[in-house]
Amino acid sequence: MQRPTTIILLGLGLAAFVAVDLVRTIRSGRARGKFAGVTRKAQPAWLRRYLFADWLVLALCAGVILLALIRPETFQ
Repeated sequence: MQRPTTIILLGLGLAAFVAVDLVRTIRSGRARGKFAGVTRKAQPAWLRRYLFADWLVLALCAGVILLALIRPETFQ
């Protein structure tokens, strides 16, 4: 049962990091871009993509955590 516990902890850590980044991005309206910052006024489409990617990563983390909880033999 060591491996599923590790997967769950890694998923929770990544989800916490992404959640903090998501809250910071929504509150400030600014995000980290590849070469420069992305703002709500200047590049709204890029900011929407960034927020969508954060939500997608959170959903994937939740899926992996649920899979590790429901079927731990998957990660043995």
